[in-house]
Order: sequence, then C-alpha cells, then structure tokens
Amino acid sequence: MENNLKTIDKVQELQRKLYLKAKSQPNFRFYALYDKIYRIDVLKKAWQKVKTNHGSPGIDGKTIEDIEKKGTEEFLKEIQKELRTEEYRPQPAKRVYIPKTDKKMRPLSIPTIKDRVVQMALKIVIEPIFEADFEDNSYGYRPKRSAQQAAKEIHKYLNYGLNKVAETDLEDCFGSIPHRELMDMVAKRIVDRKVLHLIKLFLKAGVMEQKEIKKDEKGTPQGGVISPLLANIYLNQIDKGYKSLNKCARLIRYADDIVILTRYNAEKTLYQLQQLTDKIKLKLNPKKTRIVNTEKESFDFLGYSFKKALNPKKTKKVAYYYPSQKAEKEIKEKVKRITNPKRPIKTEQVIEELNPVIRGWVNYYRIANSSRKFGKIKWYVANKVRKFMVRRKNKKGYGYKEYPDEYLYKELGLYNDYTISWMKA
Repeated sequence: MENNLKTIDKVQELQRKLYLKAKSQPNFRFYALYDKIYRIDVLKKAWQKVKTNHGSPGIDGKTIEDIEKKGTEEFLKEIQKELRTEEYRPQPAKRVYIPKTDKKMRPLSIPTIKDRVVQMALKIVIEPIFEADFEDNSYGYRPKRSAQQAAKEIHKYLNYGLNKVAETDLEDCFGSIPHRELMDMVAKRIVDRKVLHLIKLFLKAGVMEQKEIKKDEKGTPQGGVISPLLANIYLNQIDKGYKSLNKCARLIRYADDIVILTRYNAEKTLYQLQQLTDKIKLKLNPKKTRIVNTEKESFDFLGYSFKKALNPKKTKKVAYYYPSQKAEKEIKEKVKRITNPKRPIKTEQVIEELNPVIRGWVNYYRIANSSRKFGKIKWYVANKVRKFMVRRKNKKGYGYKEYPDEYLYKELGLYNDYTISWMKA
C-alpha cells in the first residue's frame, strides 16, 4: 500500500509541475514528454484507472481478469518496452452500438485494454498541460469538474437576470473533428514529435466493424480514453472564441452540449456560435437547437429542467431547477426492470440492485429544487418493491398492510435518504 501511495504521489507531482509550467508560461511548448509516458509509475497509475473503469474487452477479447492471471507486472513491462523502442502500434477499436433515448443507435469504439492503458498514460502526462489553457465555462470530462457544477452555474446566471437562453449541441461532434486541425491545436503546446506521433497512431487506428477495418481523416472515436481530452482541446476554440466575441452573454459547455445565457438578443448569440463552429468545421444540430425565454418556458440541460417562476412570496421571479421529465422517466424504467416480478431472484437481491441506482440518481439531483420529484420517486420505488413481493406470492393487492414503509426501510434496508442539499446543511 505504501509503495502504491508513493507511486501516486510521484505521478501527481509530475502532473502538478506540468500544470504549473503550462500555467505560468502560456506560450511554452513542451518538447520532452515521451519518456514520461512509459515511466513505470505512470503506467501503473494508468492501469489502476483502466481497471477501476472496468469496461468491455477490445477486438483481442482480453479482459482485465485475463491480464491479471498472466501477471500485471509483465503486462506493463511489455508496454513499457514497446513504447521505449517505438514499436508500439494500437489495434483498431471494436465498434459496438448502444441505444439512445431517441431509439437511434450511438456508435462506440472500444480499444483493447492494452491500448486503453497506453491512452491513459498519455492522458496522465498531457492533460495537465491543456488544463492550464482551458476556459472555466467548460465542465465535461475534466478533473474536478462535473455536470452538477455546470447546472449550478446556469442556475446562478438565470438569477443574475440572463433569462434568454440558446440551447444546442454539436452534430456528431466526436465523429467530425478533423485530424489535421486537431493536431495543429495539440502542436501549439506540444512539439515532442514522438508524443504527436503516438496521438496520430490512435487517431488513425480505425475501428473494426463486421471484420472490416474502417479509417477516416476525422473523428475522435467515442469510447477511447483519450478522445474526450482531444475533443476538449479542439472545442476550447469555441470557449475562447465566444468569450472574446460576446462579453454580455455566458456560454456553458459540457462536451458537445452547449447553452448560452443572455439578457438581450439570444438570436444574435446563436448566430455568433454558428460562425465559430463553421470556422472550425463543425455543425450545430438543428433538431436540438432552440431559443427559450425562461420566464415563460423551461429548458433541459444535463438531466435538469430550468425555469424562472415566482418565489413563495410572489414578489419576484427566481430560477428553479429539478430533474427533467426525461430523467424521471429513465429512473422509473430502471426501477421497473429491477423490480419485475417475473425475475427469478429474491427480494434481498432486488434491494441490492436497486439501492445504488436510486442513491446515484438522488445524489445527482440533490443539489436542485427536487423535493417534489424525490417524493414521487420514493413513492414509486416503494410501491414497485411491494408489488414484487406480493406478486411473487401469487397474491393480489398493493401490499400496504403486509409491507408498510417501516418494513421496507428498516427490515429490508431500502434506500431512504431523499433529503436535498440545503436541508442537510
């Protein structure tokens, strides 16, 4: 354990030095980074992060367990040797499709675990450099930043009076970022040719779909460890560009999802954003682009609904945010699946599966004005658990008398902490 802590401390110290150097010298270009990527302590840290994230195997079929059986030390030493001798070549990522809420399919690219470890080591080394340059309006896939922080920021600016909102997202963002222009952005900070070559290898590795390798001159495939960082490096042009264009509006970005808040002309803010995205060869999604006056209607962002309404004293309008209808529907669908009476499992296992799902959902929305929604979900969950137990006994009814709240929460241990943040404080 002590050795692991020392390893983490050394890696964190490396990251801290890189960040401070980049922050203090905005025009400095880093030229000696490649040897740090294959440092054994960096590779160990990368392995731990990949292992913690779990994930499916790539095209080679190797799992975390397979690698551990053969020996992690040997696995990392082999990676170190390949990187040091510049013999390392990533394999194509495995293409899989996952359903989206609009019933369309989202393509994911799953690298092998070996490639994920190398990507993570690369990310560990170069991320602090670019973090020093990123604007504070960007919240997606960044250390110590979250969707909750973005939601709080929107809430704050709505209360400042920026009531007109343009909401949009970038169409096929991860699949549309041009490689040459992306590498130009990376090269503004990194001139180590070996690091640049390694990034190019990942961009050019392609994906394996139906036993055919497909490659493109654009895109940072979703599913890769390094892809979100590369996307943020490229999209930082939007953050910096908009900041210089419009001092009276506030742009909030979470990966490829964007909202702009203003007091005045929302159409103008959207037009300015359109000009920026055209310049960097990206497009706004017309189906997800609209302008909202929050004093008249709500808008959704990152699972929250935002709207301005009269405060309890009915003296002025204030901003409220709470779980969106879509978020409520999704959690109910998850609960329904877990508590399906046809599942051949015991009640204890239902509770074991249910609790982390409910806890995660509640913790995410705890920061908002969620009391009413929490009450609805608490009632829904309790009734679904009762129905599971009643139906498994081939009985009818709702089970209120047989399984009162006290039994559900104290005897079964069903999750029951639905308080919101300000109530806990």
